[in-house]
Amino acid sequence: MDVKKMFRLFLAVAFLLPFCACNPKEEVKPQKPYLRLSTSEKTVTNQANTFTLYVESNVSWTAEAKSGWLSVDKSSGEGDAMITVGYQASTVEKRSGVIRFSTEGLNPVELVVTQTELLFTNPIGTIPDPWIVKHDGMYYTCWASGNGIKVSRSDKLSVINGAESRVWNCPKDLGDNKVWNPTNVWAPELHRVDGHWYIYYTAGRPASEAGGSYDNQRSGVLRAKTDDPLGEWEDMGMLYTGDEYVEGIVPTLDNTNYAIDLGVFYLNSQLYAVWSGVPQKNAAGPQHLYIATMENPYTISSNRVEISKPDKVWELRTGNVNEGPAFLKNTEQNKFFVIYSCNGSWTKEYCLAYVALNDTTLNPMDSRSWRKSLQPVFTRCDNRTPGVNGVGHCSFTKSPDDTEDWIVYHAKNSEQDGWSSGRSTFIKKFTWNEVGTPNFGDPVGYGEESELPSGETL
Repeated sequence: MDVKKMFRLFLAVAFLLPFCACNPKEEVKPQKPYLRLSTSEKTVTNQANTFTLYVESNVSWTAEAKSGWLSVDKSSGEGDAMITVGYQASTVEKRSGVIRFSTEGLNPVELVVTQTELLFTNPIGTIPDPWIVKHDGMYYTCWASGNGIKVSRSDKLSVINGAESRVWNCPKDLGDNKVWNPTNVWAPELHRVDGHWYIYYTAGRPASEAGGSYDNQRSGVLRAKTDDPLGEWEDMGMLYTGDEYVEGIVPTLDNTNYAIDLGVFYLNSQLYAVWSGVPQKNAAGPQHLYIATMENPYTISSNRVEISKPDKVWELRTGNVNEGPAFLKNTEQNKFFVIYSCNGSWTKEYCLAYVALNDTTLNPMDSRSWRKSLQPVFTRCDNRTPGVNGVGHCSFTKSPDDTEDWIVYHAKNSEQDGWSSGRSTFIKKFTWNEVGTPNFGDPVGYGEESELPSGETL
């Protein structure tokens, strides 16, 4: 290259350098202003007292009690703050008031305080994997107890009746006749299908027979002999949960796959089963959610189809697990949800998410029909209600007057990993977002009082 060409190139580069963004200084964008509260609703007793509210913000704000019986210890602040809310004693059965938080340029946010004598205290029991179903004005609770299953009945959602009935015990081996389900009963669910009662349960062979693993856990079903869930039951056998279905196949440990937490639902006149399983035969692997059609409440009639697997960062924190499916339908907006638990149940990160059919006319057996939530929908909140960790494995029911939706779930009694500290049973009212998705809010705290379900009395 001659000298003139080099000189022209030098001038061109020198001219372009001021406009080159090879090493630009990173621009710091201003954070958008926000103002939010740790909760939008709070229920308190009729006696005078106080409670703590957390304000999260990056701007200055003001707080004003709009009802004379409410007060705040800070009428203004900037950034995050802890507010003490006071309330006076009440002589009426129930009243509500509002505390409004405002800042320039944003819509106000409000805390609604309900004061009532109609209260109950969470937790309501010590049952893990709680299952409560309502029928004819009564609430039936179903749970595993040793190598068997118990059911109790109560006329109140907030009270689990201690007078339970042991409705089933695992069968025992008879000589060389080895049954598939002599032990390890997990997470039974009570369902009423086609006018009859069924319990779907998990059980298996002793872990010692599989090198200490639970590879032989499978799903089975019981059928009530009468219309009384506390009466006699018969075992209808193992359910088929494999990949080689043919009509009339008899489920065995050899032709099925590991399967736990199985439940059933009707959609568009077809009965389906959904459970947590693994891609291979043994339990050593990620737990996915599978669906299959059912010929009747005790017979699966298809191969399984995967509808969810742990593939998001937030469901891979402590374990490669999707389990505990429960079902919700939004009839008004034509949506159907499989609410499931993810992360390890033995850890504080256990939480709820969902996969949804955004239109119930979609084919549930087509994995492409399902859409996963963008984030967990119910998770630990120990910075606001200390000790509430590992929330999950839920069921759903209605208030006594059928006007409210309630979630039933368990929480760990400790933030430490493991099951030795136990799990407790909680119930909480939930609502629906405008887009038709469930809004579970934050978990309630240990010893926290809540308003009784609508229609329930003391």
